[in-house]
Amino acid sequence: MSATASQEPFSSAPFRPLPFLSSGWAQTIGAVYWPQIPYVRATARHVIPLADGDQIAILENRPHDWHRGDRIVLLVHGLVGSSASKDLVRLCRKLVRLGFLVVRMNLRGCGPGFGLARNLYHSGRSEDAREVVRWLGKQFPESPATQIGISLGGNIALKMAGEDGAAPTANLDSVIAVSAPIDLAACARRLEQPSFRFFDRYFVGLLLRHKARLHRHFPDLPDVTFPQRMTLRLFDDIYTAPRSGFRDAADYYARSSAEQFVPHIRCRSLVVCSADDPIVDADCYRRLPTSEYVQVVLTPHGGHVGFLARPDASRRGVRWMDDLILNWLKKLPRRSGLHSTTVATNEFG
Repeated sequence: MSATASQEPFSSAPFRPLPFLSSGWAQTIGAVYWPQIPYVRATARHVIPLADGDQIAILENRPHDWHRGDRIVLLVHGLVGSSASKDLVRLCRKLVRLGFLVVRMNLRGCGPGFGLARNLYHSGRSEDAREVVRWLGKQFPESPATQIGISLGGNIALKMAGEDGAAPTANLDSVIAVSAPIDLAACARRLEQPSFRFFDRYFVGLLLRHKARLHRHFPDLPDVTFPQRMTLRLFDDIYTAPRSGFRDAADYYARSSAEQFVPHIRCRSLVVCSADDPIVDADCYRRLPTSEYVQVVLTPHGGHVGFLARPDASRRGVRWMDDLILNWLKKLPRRSGLHSTTVATNEFG
């Protein structure tokens, strides 16, 4: 699909954090535990084959009033997440209510796709998302598609869009990334700082448990010994990188970080991030060159995939991130035939 620059720039109301959740830490942790409906039943489950013999599972939610040719939204989760991740479940529910067909992608070995893949998912697996988009293009050739990536999933979405350049995969015409670690090396360095080691230990603990479960399921996989004091960088150096075809963590980060691919994006894209994100260093977003295709919404507060805002006259709930995404999607053509990509780069106060 070719991209044209014809749509008016998108703007949004400034983010105002809840008074008692103003710090990046509070926003990040508060968003995880904020009450919401924890589950949405899928209307269909599909298994997508990959080139190396692995498979991944995707869940489909199709509204009753959705017709072929209407827009599809693909949701991609973050590190140690799945189709059951709270952000994906919540967005899925809201998007279906607006009439979008929603597909929640499980990265390799995640959620209902556990046991279908021997190899690992990681921040650079744009080829897996591309296979899902190709599959959607074959199933629904008349329907335009938007890919929304959360955290690690956002890095994948932006990397894929940049790799594709002026020839987006299948029917993909737009991308949204939230709190994406587009400079993976900087993210790893940040998590090694004493102030942020809490998150480093949290992710490492979950990754080690996932690795142990995977090796129990595939007992022929070669085992790996980890040092007692682990960091995310060490985990990637010892395990993720060598099992995924990289020399080491530095090579993995250098080749997989989306920052280098963003300037090549030629489809309409929205990047949402926060200056006080305790996991992602916002400087990587400030370095991005101005683009007519990529709009960067950088807020002073919001944490990592947090953005819990004060309710106001235009918003009954507190999920500012959701409102931003839904309003942005409403400005896209609902059906195929119109591909609009003009955006502006903004920093919201």
